[in-house]
Amino acid sequence: MNSASLTLADLQPARVQFIQQTFPEIFADRSGAGSQKSPSVIRWIHDRLFVDRWPVTAVRSELSRSMRKVRTIAVTSGKGGVGKTTFTVNLAVALARLGQRVLVFDADLGMANVHVFAGINPTATLLDVIDRRANLADIMESGPEGIQVLCGASGISRLAELSASVIEALGRELMAVAADFDVLIIDTGAGISTMVTHFLSLAQDAVVVATPNLAATLDAYGLVKVAHENRMAARLHVLINQADDEDQAALVTERITGCASQFLGMALGDFGCLCRDPAFELANQKRRPLVALDPANVNAQHIMEIARQLLSPPVAAEHAAA
Repeated sequence: MNSASLTLADLQPARVQFIQQTFPEIFADRSGAGSQKSPSVIRWIHDRLFVDRWPVTAVRSELSRSMRKVRTIAVTSGKGGVGKTTFTVNLAVALARLGQRVLVFDADLGMANVHVFAGINPTATLLDVIDRRANLADIMESGPEGIQVLCGASGISRLAELSASVIEALGRELMAVAADFDVLIIDTGAGISTMVTHFLSLAQDAVVVATPNLAATLDAYGLVKVAHENRMAARLHVLINQADDEDQAALVTERITGCASQFLGMALGDFGCLCRDPAFELANQKRRPLVALDPANVNAQHIMEIARQLLSPPVAAEHAAA
């Protein structure tokens, strides 16, 4: 039987109230259609939560992915220092060069540096949003190639310790602001904190950046495992950075994808590698993305190809059985 066709009369009122309080963004439809579709949506959420036992993050990510138009991409890593933010800024410029309206959100809230590599000197940051001196839309800054950036703050420990309710509210405001863009790129913090997993749950695609360093490889797989355990709907892609050559990168990719296939039953996308190149550091020192500074560079061209792949029609992802 199609559960969406049933009424809500047989559901416990307390459960319905919980769903309405937990997913208020789902019913905030400006067109007025929200009230008409709410019963079927509530029923679907109910069955996923209380019958199939999906986590709230999995339900939210699946709903968000099916209901929004903006393409949301998370760039993440299990370990810091792997070049995640450098890739984020370059990917944003690459997408802008392909004609996309791009918004970048620096979700490494307490140690943010997207603005550094993008050559932006922000007049306001997420600290102003958290302290209620501004809204997200008020702190938007223009970056290279016309990308827009929501800048975080650096060295502010309390931004890394936000409550779950504040993080969720920030995520809802972010998606509302992103509705005016073609692509939203979320540069998450490293690791598997609640903040990281929440912002990952908003994404349709997630690029997991690792390096040949053993700890970075292991931590990348750990992040993939957490995404699997939380039933995140994002399609996961592995990118090896700072590789000596393609053969070395292929071995690292095989370790991560092989473990994901063998132990989790997951197929990960392979975005290849970015080889070690002093041009990256030179571009960072100049506060200009390599894609803009030297578009003929081999790594810059590969980032352009990754951007094209991310804009390709997505293949529907399915949740693995519990």
